[in-house]
Amino acid sequence: MGVWIVCVSLCLLFALNASASCDKEWIQYGRRTFKFFDNLMTWKDAEVTCLDHGGNLASVHSHGEHDFIKGLVKSSKTFWIGGFDAVSEGTWFWSDGSKMKFTLWSPTEPNNQGGVEHCIETNFRAKGLWNDQKCTNKLTFVCARPG
Repeated sequence: MGVWIVCVSLCLLFALNASASCDKEWIQYGRRTFKFFDNLMTWKDAEVTCLDHGGNLASVHSHGEHDFIKGLVKSSKTFWIGGFDAVSEGTWFWSDGSKMKFTLWSPTEPNNQGGVEHCIETNFRAKGLWNDQKCTNKLTFVCARPG
């Protein structure tokens, strides 16, 4: 029985180390890991990609976390994060189910221009603030998953 436990333990340890080595592109911040994807996708397709990697589009809960995420992108690119208001106009949610208690909207945003802006992009005009945007636009994105 003891040999079996040791064998299973070693197999699990090997599997965990193997998966960790495959995920070097995921960077730890706090209790989560984050990854920037330089692929242009709609908000929905970006969220599906994040789900396929065990996470969601990134939710942002503090200035520090926001600055960390901006640093992952390392450019003035506009990119998706996990905020959306598809249920009720002006009531924003995070795709990971966490509550949106922190926001960093650009002045005059969100404005739902044309009545079709229901997803959050960040690095709006290279200042790193948020903007509501058409979810069908194709942008790069940042995913987050439990660390």
